Amino acid sequence: MKRISTFIFVSLFFFANAGYMTMPASANELLKDEIRKTLEKNPELIFEALKGHEERLYDLLQIGLEKKNKSKIRAGRMKQLNNPKIAKMYPERPVWGNAQGDISIIVFSDFQSATCSKADKTILQLLKKHPEVGYRFRHNPLGIHKMSRSAAEYYEALALQDHKKAIKLNHLILKNRLKIKKNGITELNNLARKAGADMPRLHKDINSNKVKSIVRNDIQEAKRLGFTASPVFLVNGVTVSGAAPMEEFEEVFKMIRSQRK
Repeated sequence: MKRISTFIFVSLFFFANAGYMTMPASANELLKDEIRKTLEKNPELIFEALKGHEERLYDLLQIGLEKKNKSKIRAGRMKQLNNPKIAKMYPERPVWGNAQGDISIIVFSDFQSATCSKADKTILQLLKKHPEVGYRFRHNPLGIHKMSRSAAEYYEALALQDHKKAIKLNHLILKNRLKIKKNGITELNNLARKAGADMPRLHKDINSNKVKSIVRNDIQEAKRLGFTASPVFLVNGVTVSGAAPMEEFEEVFKMIRSQRK
């Protein structure tokens, strides 16, 4: 009898906390207290009570972990507001959006990374919604992608010709990373033509010390900042990593702006 009643108590406890039923707060607390006491003596009963609800339990655990991680990340970002990671602005290089905006995003990215490609789609939506933001692209190619550095050099070589064309090429490269992986330089040439590049000048500039030093300096700066993966975004010096959703960037915007009040 005791075993059955405990099973019922545990089941009710699980369903109440999972949102399947509601009860007055006082009764709910009494029930929880009784369950705790019973489970201290018979902890194995919880497995019986939860049998058949493993997926729901997993979902609840995931939600709890996400909340904990978000809280930890937010706390870290609050600290960064007072001790931001500062990257060089390079005013002569392309800027998406508003170069003088109160929010500046600098990304350290890898043209051959699937995560970077996914993040680029979010950035396009973000800049469309927030035209006041300035966005700058830097390079942190990972060693596992052999075409990443070549793609970076194509982009920087075209940036010497025309910033708008370079920005167009930037998105084309990220969108067509698999074709570049398969077809190499041939695909990069095709994309550069689509972007409107002066191809003879482009091929000359790709091999110049200026272009190679731009890419090399970005890689060195990413290392100095401690970035071992791509993409990493610096939002006024506050880090946002990976293919974060637009809402995460907007939350950082609010943190930055609220600090100024």
